[in-house]
Amino acid sequence: MVLPPLRTAALACLVAAPAAALEEITDFGPNPGDLRMFLHRPATSATNLPLVVALHGCTQRATDFDDETGLVTLAEETPFLLLLPEQDPANMFNRCFRWYDSADNLPDAGESASLRAMIDFALGNEPVDPDRVYVLGLSAGGAMTAVLLANYPDRFAGGAIFAGLPYGCNRPFGPFDFGWRWLALFGLDGAEAAHACGIGEFSLTDRTSGDWADFVRDAGGSEPVNWPLLSLWQGGGDETVDPDNLTELLEQWTALHGIDTVPEVDEMLDDATRAVFHDAGGTPRIETWTLPTFGHAVPIDADGAPAPCGSEGSHVKNADLCAVRRVLEFWGLE
Repeated sequence: MVLPPLRTAALACLVAAPAAALEEITDFGPNPGDLRMFLHRPATSATNLPLVVALHGCTQRATDFDDETGLVTLAEETPFLLLLPEQDPANMFNRCFRWYDSADNLPDAGESASLRAMIDFALGNEPVDPDRVYVLGLSAGGAMTAVLLANYPDRFAGGAIFAGLPYGCNRPFGPFDFGWRWLALFGLDGAEAAHACGIGEFSLTDRTSGDWADFVRDAGGSEPVNWPLLSLWQGGGDETVDPDNLTELLEQWTALHGIDTVPEVDEMLDDATRAVFHDAGGTPRIETWTLPTFGHAVPIDADGAPAPCGSEGSHVKNADLCAVRRVLEFWGLE
């Protein structure tokens, strides 16, 4: 692994970013992953706000993932505090979060530790409800969302993964599976490896749902009272992340929740299929959204009524479906 360059600690705590309507926090605590932190505070003055952490995909920046996805509009409407971490190209040239590296995807290590420090900073310095912390992400950001949910499951009330990967899919498993190290021999980066991670033509072994769940249990060390709610999204036309990763994610998290993979709700909503999985008490714990022809992006409703949800940009595409609003509804924030 190439180590990122050392940086001089910034003297100022807050640096304005007017073009993006975000504020950068430059001294949020330990930052071994050398990431950047941005906040969007809703205009409404409120206490005990939910905190939503949003992790961008490869090639994106925090400013590509705030209003484009519809998150800023919903942060004002709900309201909630929006935290947008950003990858530095000095760490990864195409700005992928390093979900695949054991130096960054284990508790209190690398980027995982930096992201936790950002959340701790928000909890200690903003009017945030510690019982309503949520995280979502796209692609490498989705894979890093799975990392955070696995590393700190008691920290989050819910998560959402768009075109992401199950935690541990890069982990060596079996005598002939070299995981990420094997893929790296072919020069694949965090985005390209996502197409085959754990499954498909590059996989030499298969994981059962129990194997997937054990990867998460091994990372966290102890099981939370309640595993986070989870919303999973995947486009069938995705040529970056193999759509079969949705199945593996579902197997991983239903096993953790102790529920089966037969949904209690299975419905068509325009061009999307939504399935909902309940626990033994009848409470929805996991939902999946599949869009058969959709590509590698966050779905938005660019011309929705009464108001649009998001605007098209890099890896943010119109599907006449406001994904982030649907996620907030599942989390119980809408």
